[in-house]
Amino acid sequence: QRALTFNQLTAPYHEPFCLDIYISKGSVRACIVHRATSNVVAVSHSISNDMKFDLGSTKNRSACGAVGKVLAQRALADDIHNVVYTPRKGDRLEGKLKIVLEAVVDGGVNVKVKLKQRKARQGRERRSFRNSRSAFTGISS
Repeated sequence: QRALTFNQLTAPYHEPFCLDIYISKGSVRACIVHRATSNVVAVSHSISNDMKFDLGSTKNRSACGAVGKVLAQRALADDIHNVVYTPRKGDRLEGKLKIVLEAVVDGGVNVKVKLKQRKARQGRERRSFRNSRSAFTGISS
């Protein structure tokens, strides 16, 4: 294990709020969490009592937009203007997730998306090395 860098250790204090979005088969939930203390500051859920009856469906694209809009209003009421969003493993920034993010941004909250970089596969390097070595020695594989 590598040691954490100074920026990795102090990032929760420089960018204290994190956006968490969860989309299930039946509902959409988005919340803003304080990274240093792990307290939930603002939350919006499509099956909460204040939204459930106003929406036609709790899981379609209009529900995603409504959840993002309400979350942005609650965040600005709590004086939160900047948040960081890191997608979960396997999440793509498209579809319903993109609608929620756009609604939060349109509501007036600055969202910084942090994408994790993938590590290169080592298997391809080995194959290319093996093939290049066999070409020089005259051995066929």
